[in-house]
Amino acid sequence: MQNSFQKLDPVNWDTEDSPYGEEMEMYRQTVRTYFEREVEPRYREFEEKGVPRNVWRKAGEYGILGATIPEEYDGPGANRMSIMVAAEELGYAPSGATAGSFIGTDICTNFLVEFGTEEQKRKYFPGILSGEVIQAMAMTEAESGSDAFAARTTAVRDGDDYVINGSKIYISNGSKADLIFACVKTDPSQRAKGMSIILVEGDTPGLTRRRMITQGYKGGDTGELYFDDVRVPVSNLLGEENKAASVFVNTVALDRLQIVARSIGAVQRAFEMTLEHCQNRKLFGQRLIDFQNTQFVLAEMEIEIRVYRAFYNSLLRKVADDTITDAESSMAKVWLCELEFRVLDQCVQLWGGQAWMDDHPISRMFTAARVQRMFAGASELMKATIARRYV
Repeated sequence: MQNSFQKLDPVNWDTEDSPYGEEMEMYRQTVRTYFEREVEPRYREFEEKGVPRNVWRKAGEYGILGATIPEEYDGPGANRMSIMVAAEELGYAPSGATAGSFIGTDICTNFLVEFGTEEQKRKYFPGILSGEVIQAMAMTEAESGSDAFAARTTAVRDGDDYVINGSKIYISNGSKADLIFACVKTDPSQRAKGMSIILVEGDTPGLTRRRMITQGYKGGDTGELYFDDVRVPVSNLLGEENKAASVFVNTVALDRLQIVARSIGAVQRAFEMTLEHCQNRKLFGQRLIDFQNTQFVLAEMEIEIRVYRAFYNSLLRKVADDTITDAESSMAKVWLCELEFRVLDQCVQLWGGQAWMDDHPISRMFTAARVQRMFAGASELMKATIARRYV
């Protein structure tokens, strides 16, 4: 009688109920091919000067930038799932641990799609699609951290211009961005009710910046920005004045989940690499995989990753239906980013001394995983968001 049990392929993560669909899986293959051909061979170059502009332009040639730009603006017109797919592949590519947020800041495109004026869309969409216009969201300040609405950078109306003064720090792609979405106080007497988003082009007089050297994501173009009487036209206002909170409300959960998506890409790739290593590494005359402890560790990792994927997929469906809540995206951000760090730590242990070397992919992925618990809202802030429902 034929055995009714089917051998499980431990690196086949896709399930029949995947929420992405065929179109997005085709997009995934394009993004993965781009990383394999254009980024992986060059990632070491990024550490000194960041991601070169020709690498961005290559992303444009592959058609993976500005995926949510509507067809009427010569964009792909893809749904928001494209952001999650690109984030997964950014995590899945070992070079992503060096490239930093990189194409992840393409989420800014959604702000323009939903709130941009016709003039703003016509002006910036072509460059976003081609990779000529690198975007950055400038929210964080040295004194505000996760509390973005406590920002002190101001924009004062002066005739037909805004005059911006202040600074931003830890800004992904900030040292190189051509289009900066500056979150500023237009009514300092208020908190969230006094915030606005103003578009600032990278070559605007009075804007200076410096590239910051980070613990992980060393090629990530993280920057500190200084606004010294930076004058931009009032037409650069994105959405309504003092309404930044309403601009963010539809994107907050999406931003958290793209961090989570990156985590799941990273843990799946790390597990695959570590499993292959254990199957080939010889120790005391045996393969590393032949030791029961190794089998148990790998089994525990796979269980957690599969549960991780199931929870993540359930939230993707809510994103598609526009029913996801702040609490749910916060839960994902806490649990799944914590899991990424834990899994990468176990992978380092199984690789041994090799993974202590900076030039090893697992080493870089482990270091990069640490920041995920701070990105897009620290774990502590996420827990506070969840707990608000209890009181």
